[in-house]
Amino acid sequence: MSMQIFTDSSANLFEEQVKELKLEIVSLTLSINEDEVLCYEPGAPFDFDGFYARMRQDDKLQLRTSMINADAFLKAFEPFLQAGTDILYLAMSAGLSGTWSGGQTAAEILQKKYPQRTIRVVDTISATIGQGMMVREAVAMRDAGVALEEIAAHVERRKTEIRQYFMVDDLNFLKRGGRLSSSAAMAGSIMHLKPILKGDKEGKIVLDRKLFGRKKAINTLIEIFEQEHVDKPENSSIGISHTGVEDEAHLLAAEIIDRYPKVKAEIVPFEPCTSSHVGPGALGLFFF
Repeated sequence: MSMQIFTDSSANLFEEQVKELKLEIVSLTLSINEDEVLCYEPGAPFDFDGFYARMRQDDKLQLRTSMINADAFLKAFEPFLQAGTDILYLAMSAGLSGTWSGGQTAAEILQKKYPQRTIRVVDTISATIGQGMMVREAVAMRDAGVALEEIAAHVERRKTEIRQYFMVDDLNFLKRGGRLSSSAAMAGSIMHLKPILKGDKEGKIVLDRKLFGRKKAINTLIEIFEQEHVDKPENSSIGISHTGVEDEAHLLAAEIIDRYPKVKAEIVPFEPCTSSHVGPGALGLFFF
């Protein structure tokens, strides 16, 4: 049986990668002062540097992200089902967005219409490059001839092993976007501490610890990797996402690789929708 793997724009994959991995992407929408842009749009590269500058300079900048609704998923999924192709959709965390729910609703509607097809929706309880790492593993299994249900089971297991930590400069971006409670944002902002946040077991963002200074926060991310990695370092990959602090991203990767030379690192900017929530100066570390 043929299979198509879907994910959403939260997975932090870029156009060349999407083509290479033979994926289908359904995109969230970002509104910037009422102007709407897709967070993933082939042929329309996003101006990350310009966006970070606007976030830093314009206190009145209005940012809003919109989940993917069931209708969008119906339109994306159905042509493949009509062609006799099964579908596996690896969704961003349901703890962060209603996007998973939209995909699940579409799957339930289409399963009744195409009962002979397999349609699986998996909540990765992750986002950004952490979600993308699970998508890559799913693609590798697909290319090795592994069955859809076995791939879905693998992702269900791996999502319990993913570790997602990140530091931000301004918690108010997360608070305004509904990704962090007001009380957590206030606690993290006291005395200009540099908070480290994490994705919890439900895929929600919670405050992990508060530190003085970015250097201390970066060193703490390295310590967290050393303490919590599940995969053996010689087989381990890390994902590092950032909003305009690429130098620090490379520093973080170099420090980890210096201690664990066989670790493979990928560094990318946070995709547009996530960037709007974490704000400029954010740095994230994702690993198993």
